[in-house]
Amino acid sequence: MPMSKDAETPVARYRDAARTRESILRAGQKLFAEQGYPTTGIRDVAAAASVNSALIQRYFGSKEGLLRATLEDLLKVDAITAGDRTQFGKRAVSILLAAGAVPNPVAIMALAMSDASARKLCIDLLHHNVIIPMSEWLGGNDALARAARLNTIWTGFITARYLLPVEPLNDDRIASTRQWLERVTQAIADEN
Repeated sequence: MPMSKDAETPVARYRDAARTRESILRAGQKLFAEQGYPTTGIRDVAAAASVNSALIQRYFGSKEGLLRATLEDLLKVDAITAGDRTQFGKRAVSILLAAGAVPNPVAIMALAMSDASARKLCIDLLHHNVIIPMSEWLGGNDALARAARLNTIWTGFITARYLLPVEPLNDDRIASTRQWLERVTQAIADEN
């Protein structure tokens, strides 16, 4: 145990498990979104989080467990569905436009597709964490298909804006596309 300045009193080191787990989670999200799941190693994540690689096993069980945790943390529809239903389109698009500022779950999933078990995990999480909760919130006729349509439109937008950037979707030219996306999103939510 390290000693204090007077060399007689031991200085206790306290482990902050929640902070360590959070640091690993954020490092995993960043690396999986930038480099891809197949090419990111446990040691890469540990180095980015400034922790021992054994802690990834301790907190997440495996690299796949870390992938699951990173996506579960990002794939949440609560922020989109909370609030006035008549403002759903505007709220959803505002969140989509902020997707470049946080680790992007679409990027993580797209870059994980070459690994068969990661692909299955991504599909399952997308279905259970986005499609089903969104369909329950939408309600009405054909809610599951409507949730899938929203996911398709949003995934395409995120891909064209952040992953394979299309020039007309840059910040200077986004206004008309934003309005269109807000209208389409709201129209799908309003279907019954």
